[in-house]
Amino acid sequence: MSCRRSEDLSQPLTAQFVESIATTVRGQSGSADVQAVVLRMVARRSDSIDLPDVLELRSLLDVNGEQADTLEKQVTTIISAIDAELAGWDRREVAA
Repeated sequence: MSCRRSEDLSQPLTAQFVESIATTVRGQSGSADVQAVVLRMVARRSDSIDLPDVLELRSLLDVNGEQADTLEKQVTTIISAIDAELAGWDRREVAA
């Protein structure tokens, strides 16, 4: 867990960012892994998330975004789960 909470992620999600991810997912094949696309784009947006963090987040996230009505809601659900997990990392670092 080398990640430090990114100020970019702590800011409210912009509709433009969510739509950008949704557009990327739609542009991929029908079997696009939405969670992987979201993780990749969140990592690009953040200066503090590196590959080991992405891999750890991928293994820890337990999101059933497929129940969301729209792809945008699914993306928002996944980003919220990432943000919650990173907040847990911050609490553990402070306690250490």
